[in-house]
Amino acid sequence: MYDKQGLVSIQALRAIAAIAVAFAHITNSELPRQLGIPNPLPGAEVGSAGVDLFFVISGFVMVYASERFFRRPAGPHEFLLRRIARIVPLYWVMTSIILAYLLWHYGSLEAVNFSPQVVIASYMFVPYPQTNGYMAPVHGVGWSLNFEMFFYLCFCLALPLGRRPGVVAVVALLACLVAFNRTWGLPPPLDYLALPIVLEFAMGMLVALAVREGYRLPLFVCIALVVAGAAGYVLSYWHPDIDHMVVWGIPSALLVAGVTLAGPSLTPSPLSRGIAFMGDASYAFYLVHPIAITLPRRLLGAILTPGAAPVLYAVFVLIVAGIAACAVHVLFERPLTRYLQDVIAFMFSQKRLARV
Repeated sequence: MYDKQGLVSIQALRAIAAIAVAFAHITNSELPRQLGIPNPLPGAEVGSAGVDLFFVISGFVMVYASERFFRRPAGPHEFLLRRIARIVPLYWVMTSIILAYLLWHYGSLEAVNFSPQVVIASYMFVPYPQTNGYMAPVHGVGWSLNFEMFFYLCFCLALPLGRRPGVVAVVALLACLVAFNRTWGLPPPLDYLALPIVLEFAMGMLVALAVREGYRLPLFVCIALVVAGAAGYVLSYWHPDIDHMVVWGIPSALLVAGVTLAGPSLTPSPLSRGIAFMGDASYAFYLVHPIAITLPRRLLGAILTPGAAPVLYAVFVLIVAGIAACAVHVLFERPLTRYLQDVIAFMFSQKRLARV
């Protein structure tokens, strides 16, 4: 049976995606913008493709892990509540920390191009432009969560249709929104949410549908898919003008297909459990790292000389961010998520008993 152990490879990809995004932010932003050090690894920009990989994985996981919600009367409500419990608490906490710091340091929202509308929209996962026109929430990396929440809503509406019809319906909906937006345009914020990048969720859904319906590929084909996906990331460095959905989304889909369509490959072991932990902590890593990568500069700036060995400093900062993220995951995110998931499970078990 293709059980939970079959998702260890997905957990590994989640961990890799989070690390890649964080390292790209360190080399592209922290070093040149905050420390005035030229980017020592320009190729690390490809690490930003970790977000595209996240989107494909999200589409995969929603189909693969939501089997019990299809064709159930309360399925959409329970699914949405569970997603909210997983995504919202840590994001709101990190957004509040950043907002408090900005107000303390700069004195007003206007000084950082924010407005009350931007703040409200940030908490509600609604894309809204800053006063300078830049489209980003208070917590910069939250732009991707706006797409995630939009995808969850679309997926939630398709749950009553069943697995295959639901997947086809969501894929068709996303494709139609993108096509309509490119041809005629949609009003805000749909014009932003209907960018081609949303098709990465669709690609992940289609891979998961194939896995759930029992399709498998020979190992050599899966290895070829993984190699092709990795090569696609490398080649994208020389074609930055091509849409991300093409140069990063398609390679991400190839990777996910390659590691899942061969079937489970790892049995329970300390290694698989460690990989699963890193995958589980990837969300905390994604949200915490923009703050954590500044800690060495703020706390140890007087004794560190990043310019002498910028690559080593980048690796050090990445490790610091990883430790901080794991601490947040273990001490806050994981226990709170488990508690909220238990509450939701109890709520819906009581509703089922009441109907009996």
